[in-house]
Amino acid sequence: MAISRSFLSDVTDVKLPTDVKELFENGLEVYECNDEPNGTAGFTSVILKYGAELRYRELSVTEASVLRRVLSMGPPVRKLFLQQISLCPFKVAFHNQETCPSLKEVHIDFVECEGKALSVSRCGMFRSLHSLHLCSVNSGSAFAEDIASYVRQNRSLRELSLCTSCGGDEGVATLMQALAGNDTLKRFSLADMELSSDTLTGFANMLVFNSALEMVNLTDVCSVEKDKVLSLLGQELYAGVFKRLKIQWPEELLPELTALLSVEGCCPELSVSVTPSACEAVLREFFGALAADKTLRVLRFLSNEDTFEAFADGIVSGLRRTTTLRAVNIGMCVDSAKARQLIDLLDALKENRSVAKFAISTEVVTPEIATSLSELLAVNNTLNDVAIFNYCEILPGEVETIVKGSKTNYTLTSFVVYSECNDCEGVREMAAILQRNNRLKNKAAEFVILGADAADEIGVDALRKVHSSDALVEMVQRLTGRTREEALEDIQAALASLPS
Repeated sequence: MAISRSFLSDVTDVKLPTDVKELFENGLEVYECNDEPNGTAGFTSVILKYGAELRYRELSVTEASVLRRVLSMGPPVRKLFLQQISLCPFKVAFHNQETCPSLKEVHIDFVECEGKALSVSRCGMFRSLHSLHLCSVNSGSAFAEDIASYVRQNRSLRELSLCTSCGGDEGVATLMQALAGNDTLKRFSLADMELSSDTLTGFANMLVFNSALEMVNLTDVCSVEKDKVLSLLGQELYAGVFKRLKIQWPEELLPELTALLSVEGCCPELSVSVTPSACEAVLREFFGALAADKTLRVLRFLSNEDTFEAFADGIVSGLRRTTTLRAVNIGMCVDSAKARQLIDLLDALKENRSVAKFAISTEVVTPEIATSLSELLAVNNTLNDVAIFNYCEILPGEVETIVKGSKTNYTLTSFVVYSECNDCEGVREMAAILQRNNRLKNKAAEFVILGADAADEIGVDALRKVHSSDALVEMVQRLTGRTREEALEDIQAALASLPS
């Protein structure tokens, strides 16, 4: 749903300065560049009701000054994404700014702090945020204390994600103290840091005092030592903390992980590192518990070795039985000799009606694998995102085979496979199919949000085609800020209102 140059006149009657108008429109255009060339009246109504989503690759000091005015005097903005910004433009845009009630989410992928204080706690418009993602470098020694101060001040924040730097173990300890007294934050994540194994114990202790946090993500920041996990599991004080701690479980803890799964005591987003030497009996019990667990939503396997053969049967069994998993990422490479096992896995997905995202690595996409993928996409109306990370380029004939099964699939919105032949007919056809499906998803979301007018024949058709799509749920959430449960209710209500 791209935005035309006349869009701003539709969303506000207020006369705005040219630079404010242009920066607002540019942020929308970056976000919408791959879709239709013109905005729609329906999307205009969505913006007016729920606020816009702005995206910028980089901001100069001058542009940061204009952004400050966009947020204070322009149309409502609910989400702001910045790919990169340096310290001075950051301060110009956000420091001492009054609150921006419509702004609920800020995502900054890279901010260069130059060793100086970022002073997030001085950003007035961050006080009403529900979600903040901040990736900072050279952030200085006071960064953790600044974030801790922000956490103590903020009563609306629900999600906080920090990436690259937070002052090491000492900085994390400062953050833990602030988190222990916070009763509004639901999710807290650290990423791309190297912290000691004591970090896990520290957060477990913090969660004893904080009952509001639903998930603490430490997957990529600290090692998980068996003796420390066993110590925590052996104490009643820490009962339930692993349901809220997202970590990278090592293979040596599979028996303990299996025990947690059997009582649904594990984090809904599960990540496991494995090797080919795993005990067959242990694996059998693990996959049995995994398939029976009704709380798991995300499953990731990680391995640097040839492990797919040892795990394939268990993964296939799990996919056939699970009704709750929504995303599966298999970080194991399938060589050409194991193609049959990958086909078995794809066959299992034909019967699955919960997994929306699937990713796996393979040495090569053989004609047989391509045929299986084609058959899967022809019958599965749940998958939205499929990624096949093949090390050898796929041949045009295999691409065309996959396309055949995709033509009647309306829910697939992202498909990744390695091909250097970007000009071949199959690649162009797949791109057109994905573009068609994304338009259907966007139209269906607009239709749901604006009240499901039965006279809107295009909206009715779109919803009928993609109503089972998890991407539709995410789009309704994205445009409105509603919870997943609320978005699902809205979609079901709209579906029930359709003429028979």
